[in-house]
Formats: sequence, structure tokens, C-alpha cells
Amino acid sequence: MKKYALSTIYISLGLSVLFFFGGCAKTQEQKELKRTEDNISIRVEGAVFPLNKQDVISAVAGYIKKIYVKNGDRVKKGDPIYSLDKEIIKLDMQNLKDKIATLEQIKDHVQNRRIVVNGNTPAVNANAAQLRKIAYLRSKGYISKFEEDQYKKNYINALYNNNTGGNADNYEKLKNINKQIESNKIELKKLEYQMKHTDAYAAIDGFVAGLDVSVRQAIGSNRKICSIVNLDKVLIKAGFSTGLLPFLHIGQKIKVSFVTTPPYSTTSTITKINPIVNPKFERMTLETIVPNHNYILQEGTRALISIPLSKEGQKQVKKYFLNNKRDTTLEVKSKI
Repeated sequence: MKKYALSTIYISLGLSVLFFFGGCAKTQEQKELKRTEDNISIRVEGAVFPLNKQDVISAVAGYIKKIYVKNGDRVKKGDPIYSLDKEIIKLDMQNLKDKIATLEQIKDHVQNRRIVVNGNTPAVNANAAQLRKIAYLRSKGYISKFEEDQYKKNYINALYNNNTGGNADNYEKLKNINKQIESNKIELKKLEYQMKHTDAYAAIDGFVAGLDVSVRQAIGSNRKICSIVNLDKVLIKAGFSTGLLPFLHIGQKIKVSFVTTPPYSTTSTITKINPIVNPKFERMTLETIVPNHNYILQEGTRALISIPLSKEGQKQVKKYFLNNKRDTTLEVKSKI
């Protein structure tokens, strides 16, 4: 649903009596001006945004082993959010370490010309990986010792066949072994990266929001797990028409009133002015930061910002935007 902001022009000549006058077309700048007892101020509408919001994104895929938080929990930067199961990664890492150690041993033998390999190292790697997984299943009681011994024999036979006979040149063999060692080291680094990112932590202080995962759930990489939202202070953005840019500056004092129950208003200063038209506001925007009293301000809360003008600014506004002395209140719809 679209929300609409109201930018208004008020004229008060002694009494707070409003007269409607619809005979003259007004510029957008005129619609955002308020004139009261010859004191002109700009009045624009804005909305509340979190001052800081960070999404927790999974860096690696896996199965969720533990979740440490729930929606609404307050966390500090560095607090754990969830952990993935690490057992399979540990097994794969150990398999790669065993492969690298075996290849290094064969490389040493080849360099010292004690044996000549026949280029069947992939078979050794495959049997070594299989044996490692079988050993894990054996430790859990899923297979018998006899079955495990068969895989051990397969590995020994593959290693024997790899280390005897062959007519290839030792130089080519060493080159091939070095490639395999380097490839396995790269795979090991990838697994080490996965291991490092199986635990996720809060990047900022704030509240947990949007958590929608559960224990034992499989997740992929780059999946949004939740958001951490900091609402201790909030950011207010408000749109204004391009013709009013010369009358606004960083540090300018403003009054901000919020549509809340109970009503809440505060004074602040402009902290940023963006001269690029914001697609959401369809205008240039200004920003200010205010404290969030008792967390009364939530994302999307509406705000009305009043900006008094300098004497020189009032003169220019009168000259360019308030030629019609009979201006009255006019509602203007704009996208927010």
C-alpha cells in the first residue's frame, strides 16, 4: 500500500483561520512552504528508518546444529547467532590431509629414484577417501570390521599398484604429483574457509528480527538468516522539491514531530542533504538522527519536519514562491 505525504502551505494573518482558495496553480515549492505572521518556514514530511540494520547471511551451506537467539532478543556485536554441523567438513579435511601426506611421500620417493610411479594416483586418492568414510561409519557401529578390512585391502592394493612399475619419465610424474598436491591444498583451504564460517555472529548491537530457521534445517550459502536492527537512535528521511535546495544546509536546526501515541516531538539538526532525487520519495532528501525515546519510533513511523528560514531566505521565498498573497492550505500527495 502506498503512503502519501502531505506538503502544505499555511498562511496565518493574526488569527489561525484558514481560507481555501483553489483558483491558482501552485508550484511544488509553494506547496511545501508555511507562512505564519510573515515568518516563513519549510514543512515537509518524512519517515523513520533504523539508524543501523545488518542482515545475517550464511557464508556456507550446511545443516543448522544450534540457534542461540530468537526474535526480539537484544544482542551485542560478536554474539553468536547460529552454528552449522561440522562433522562432515572435519572428515573431508582429514581426507585431504591424508591425500597430501601420501602424495608428499610418493614425491619424496620419486625424487630419490627409489621407485617409479605409474600415474595411477587418482585411484589411491579415491580409495583413501572411501577408507576414511568407512572408518567413520565403523566407529559409529554401522559396519563390521570385516567390511572395513576389505576397504583397507583395496587401498593397499591401489597404493602398491601406484608405486610399482611404469615407464613414464620421473620429471613428468613429479609434475603431475605437484599438481595434485596443489589442487588438494586448494580444496583444503576451501574447507578451512567453510569451517571458519560455520558459526555466525552479530555484526552490530541491536535486536534480532525476521529469524525463520530451525535446528537440523539445511541451508544454502548466501541465505538470509535474520536481521539485526539498532533502534537506540533512528534516522529520519524527508523529501523536498528541488527548488528548495538553496534554503537548506547541514547543521540547520529543525523541529521533528512524529505520528505516535502518545505524541512525540524533538528538535534536531540536518545531518545530510542528498541532491539526487530519491526514487522512493521522488524528491531530493534530507536526513536527521534523533534518539528513540522508549523505542516509540519504529521503522515506517511518519514524521513532520519544520525548518525555519533565515531572513534572507524568507525574502527569496516571498519573491519566487509566494507571489499570491491569498494562498491557502492545499493538500499535495507524494509517494513515500
